[in-house]
Amino acid sequence: MSPRQLKILLVEDDGRIREEVVDALHALSFSVDVAATLADARAAAQNDVDLILLDLGLPDGDGLDLCRGLRRAGRGVPIIILTARDSPDQRVRGLDVGADDYVVKPFHLPELMARVRTILRRAGRTVGAGVVHAGELWADPETRSAGLGDHKPLTLKPREFELLLFLLRNPGRPWTRAQLLDRVWGARFDGDDRTVDIHVRRLREKIEEEPARPRRLITEWGVGYRLEGEGA
Repeated sequence: MSPRQLKILLVEDDGRIREEVVDALHALSFSVDVAATLADARAAAQNDVDLILLDLGLPDGDGLDLCRGLRRAGRGVPIIILTARDSPDQRVRGLDVGADDYVVKPFHLPELMARVRTILRRAGRTVGAGVVHAGELWADPETRSAGLGDHKPLTLKPREFELLLFLLRNPGRPWTRAQLLDRVWGARFDGDDRTVDIHVRRLREKIEEEPARPRRLITEWGVGYRLEGEGA
């Protein structure tokens, strides 16, 4: 029997961050509930959720009040705080009221997803993301392995793997270089578009029979790059 779909409650009032985190969670096969205010978060937290991603600076109050209230009520649901408050005192305060982890904005999405998986495993919840495929091309986020079919493993550097994994989770859609920098490298990275081009070239050398004539990782002229879907 396959594991049940785990549910994440995302409490975040910034629409851009909310959209990006929801997309990343859906790509990992999580179900997601969303709240943009403290009042909505309190209501949503009454439902069965497996983990809460909690912003602190909400329009109608402090997210720490939700964390504190859940712990006082005996609720052990794992909580990861997402906040721009980056002083050591703020971190200690967040952990003292019962948060399981503390992530400072701007954060790197793959790192946040890794923290989500780690906290869920510690809580005894099965993370059923599994291997991601697009045609013969595949990657396993748990073992960080990748390959072409059953007989050609790929040797990838960490960032090459993260780029491939992101594209495998979002096949058929063109992504600009700026979007790939933001989603794969993170908002704190200060490189430029050439970083993406270099990593795409290296990936093509490993996943294409003819890297100069790619049929899997395609250039969308005037836009960016697209990974072909099931037919690749």
